[in-house]
Amino acid sequence: MRLPELLRTAAFRLALWQGLLFLLVAAVLAGIVGWQVHMFGRDQLRAAIRADTQRLLEERDEPDRGGLRDEIAERLRAGGTEHTLIALLDAHGKRLTGNLPASIDLFGLAPGWHTVDMPRGYYADDGDDASAALWLQRLPDGSMLVVGRDRTGLNQLDETLAGAFAIASGAALLLALIGGLLLGRSYLRRVRVVGASAQRIMDGDLAARIPARAQGGDEFDLLARIQSLMESMRQVSNDIAHDLRTPLTHLRQRMETAARATDAQALRAALAQGQHDIDQVLSTFSAMLSIARIEARERRAGFGVVDLSVLLSDLAADYAPVAEERGQRLATRIAADIAVLGDRRLLQQLFANLIENAMTHSPAHTEIVLNLTSGGERDFLAVVADRGPGIPAAERTAVFKRFYRLDRSRATPGSGLGLALVQAIAELHGFCCAIEDNAPGARVLLRGARAAQQHATETP
Repeated sequence: MRLPELLRTAAFRLALWQGLLFLLVAAVLAGIVGWQVHMFGRDQLRAAIRADTQRLLEERDEPDRGGLRDEIAERLRAGGTEHTLIALLDAHGKRLTGNLPASIDLFGLAPGWHTVDMPRGYYADDGDDASAALWLQRLPDGSMLVVGRDRTGLNQLDETLAGAFAIASGAALLLALIGGLLLGRSYLRRVRVVGASAQRIMDGDLAARIPARAQGGDEFDLLARIQSLMESMRQVSNDIAHDLRTPLTHLRQRMETAARATDAQALRAALAQGQHDIDQVLSTFSAMLSIARIEARERRAGFGVVDLSVLLSDLAADYAPVAEERGQRLATRIAADIAVLGDRRLLQQLFANLIENAMTHSPAHTEIVLNLTSGGERDFLAVVADRGPGIPAAERTAVFKRFYRLDRSRATPGSGLGLALVQAIAELHGFCCAIEDNAPGARVLLRGARAAQQHATETP
């Protein structure tokens, strides 16, 4: 991979912008910290100058000592004041004594704090940028006492902070550039793999897929799902063609029979059978549209609190006579006051599909079970069980796919969309749907969260 390619990658630009943003934030923080440290050092320096001033004034007032002029001269002769500046001016501004350089003009300066530049080379360790802080205090006799100290330590502290920030900023920018190059290299490699796979697909190799890494989870691994999506679409297309071909073929045969009919009774019979075939096709498309709408979450906006106990009790009352006509018995055990958040009509369709499916696959003189129990303070468990042939363990997940039918069910009426619709409604409501062995038969289990009835009203 060439460097210009890496520099043009979005990952490199993002890392660079992040590095620049970090530098901006660090500059603001460094400015605040540097200012605080500078002010602290300045206050310490001023405190030392005020302490020197106070000692001079106190020593001047002692009985066994001379005047302030003599005290200053004595201190300068004693030494140890190489970084301390002292000067005494009379009431007319004339210098009486002190070690303050003559080049520093004090005329016209008001009492208080002042910062002055020191002559070049005055302090050997300060180079050409030496400066000093001075405190000017007017005495009762009109004279002016000047006490100061050089700002060498404070200047060095400022320079140290500025240097540390410059080094840290340079290191951060370098790391951002290196990180950007590494990220750009990684992303460019993945993009090339995606591009190569896409080119193979465009060239006609529909079996080409984007490889997914073992750990998965990033944006490119989401693109790798195209394989399962394309296979799912192809399988659905094949299933639609297979399941619709039979009723459409029958419909054509009915129309041919009707065309050859010589009496009205034969014509009516052929038309009735053709109408049945058309109803089967429309039922298939209706189920597919229902699943599509549910998966698109079009019904979630109308959710409300639904009393699931009442809903299942009503369904049991409706289907119990139907089961008796088939020589079956619908046994129920429904706990009271279990509510869920959802769409009442969709939930009614879900459980109606499960009950009808259980009745279809259960022989006569068997029992169909419909139970609803509390799975705890916040959950519920609904079970629909039959005594039919059951579902093999290897196919208990596949039966929720669209148009999937067991081999033994191919000859029975149906489109293979009933359990797919159940799964779509369950996922829309956040329920977990699973199938277990009922020995014999199958048990469909629905688990989900309960809703607080007292905070909402049931949806109509």
